[in-house]
Amino acid sequence: MSSTVRIVKTPDVLHGKPRLEGTRVGVLQIGELVREAGWSFEKVADQLDLDIAQVEAATEYYDDHPELMETLRAQKEARQQSVDALSRAE
Repeated sequence: MSSTVRIVKTPDVLHGKPRLEGTRVGVLQIGELVREAGWSFEKVADQLDLDIAQVEAATEYYDDHPELMETLRAQKEARQQSVDALSRAE
């Protein structure tokens, strides 16, 4: 991997949410594991098959964009509530 880790947003991958270039691993997922669940960079890297630089870059982006992360988190929760409501309706 190159020494530069890029965070990208493309409409056709993860619905345009920020992710590590060359992966389908979202910044929100990494940030929540590190900041909310308290996982170490090493554990996240191991579990998601990433390197430490990728985890660091994603966590930095997560920390630098709190409003965007809160919006993404709210969207995720709304989707989950919708799925839960549909599954109860069946």
